[in-house]
Amino acid sequence: MKEQWIKIDPHVHSKAISRCSHVTCEQIIEEKIRMGYGGAILTNHCQAWYYPESEHKAYVEEVLADFQRGKAYAETKGFRFYLGLEVSLMQPHYADWLLYGITEEFLRNTPCLYTLSQKELFELCQESGVLLIQAHPYRQTPGDPAYMHGVEINCSDGDLDKIPLVETFAAEHGLLVTCGTDYHAPSRTYHGGIYVPAWCETAADIAKYMREEGEIRVFYGGTEKSFSIKV
Repeated sequence: MKEQWIKIDPHVHSKAISRCSHVTCEQIIEEKIRMGYGGAILTNHCQAWYYPESEHKAYVEEVLADFQRGKAYAETKGFRFYLGLEVSLMQPHYADWLLYGITEEFLRNTPCLYTLSQKELFELCQESGVLLIQAHPYRQTPGDPAYMHGVEINCSDGDLDKIPLVETFAAEHGLLVTCGTDYHAPSRTYHGGIYVPAWCETAADIAKYMREEGEIRVFYGGTEKSFSIKV
C-alpha cells in the first residue's frame, strides 16, 4: 500500500503566547487549510524577556492551554495540530531553537529551558527523544553542530537567499534539514514546510519518523527537495 503523506508547516506562532504574532491558533489553522496544508507545529516562544525564571511553570501551563484550544479547533477541521516550542538561548551566543517531539510531560518536568546552554539543551533533548533544530540559523550565527540535530530552511522572504548556506552547513556536518515559514501574521504568508507520513498523530511521532528514517522532504515556493541523514 502506498504511503500517505501530509504537508505541514513546522514553524508557526500564535498571539496568545508569542507577543510578536498577530494571529490566533484558529486563524493559523484556517490559513493553513486555505493554502493546502494538512497540519502545523505550534512553536511558540520561550524567551527570557517574556517572563522570569521563577514563573516558568505558570508559563508552561499558558503554552499548553493555548495549544489545547488550538488542537480542539483543529480536530473539528480534520487538521493536524502538533505541540512544539521555540527556545531562545544566550549561551554560547544568541540563537533560536525549535524543539520537535516534545510532550506536555516534557515541558512540565524540565527546567526553565531558556536558562540552558546549547549543549545542555541538546543533552536534555537527546535523553527525551526530542529533536533540536536551529531556526533560521543565518539570521544569527550557526550554533555548534555537535550539539544539534538539524537546521531550518526558513522560507520567509528575508531568508530565501540564505538557503544555500543552510544546505551547505547541514551537508558539512551531517545534519537534518527542515523547512518552515515562521508564520506570525496574514501579511507575511509564505508557502513552505515538510511532508510527514499520515501515521504521525503526535509531535513525538514526527520526531521518531525524522530520527529513524533520516530523510525529510521539504518544499518552499515551487521547489521540493529531500535531505537524508541518520541521527
